[in-house]
Amino acid sequence: MIEVRFHGRGGQGVWTASRLLAEAAVLAGKHAQSFPFFGPERSGAPVTAFARISDRPIRIHAGIEHPDIVVVIDRTLIGESLEGLKPNGILIVDSAESPQEIRRRYNIPDTTQIWTVKARELALEILGRAITNTALLGAFCRATGEIWVKLEHVLEATRRFFAGRLSEEAINKNLELIKRAYEECVKG
Repeated sequence: MIEVRFHGRGGQGVWTASRLLAEAAVLAGKHAQSFPFFGPERSGAPVTAFARISDRPIRIHAGIEHPDIVVVIDRTLIGESLEGLKPNGILIVDSAESPQEIRRRYNIPDTTQIWTVKARELALEILGRAITNTALLGAFCRATGEIWVKLEHVLEATRRFFAGRLSEEAINKNLELIKRAYEECVKG
């Protein structure tokens, strides 16, 4: 089983990203769960969401204190998102900085894999808005080598989730954003 913790702010689609990951895992034939943790519920307040993916039924129903993977949707939350990340964990960050710069700035151990993607810049280019949650799912697939969830499953889960909620054009732009983030994320 892997445990994933997402960090962002209210209104950035943190829980949506976690839900899409869990739905993609189910499409891949895995067991999955997704749930949010909201502090003061207001736009812009820090939000955490969790996902678990396993080959077997998941019997744990609690927050994730020691995740295998941390996904940071809001770049201003990198420092506080590191707490509890397993020593050999993976950190996936929306950042224009290189993984090496992130490692130095936050004194992250060499045993932690760091992946960065310019999700904000990509989202502005493709969506016309700085909504980065779906981009980070493309980076997740790349960073994990598609072992737990394949890119095709994330794309299908995204299409299904947004059907009837977004226009076909907006859905297609999100799919493009996911693919570009997959292609452009960098490991350090």
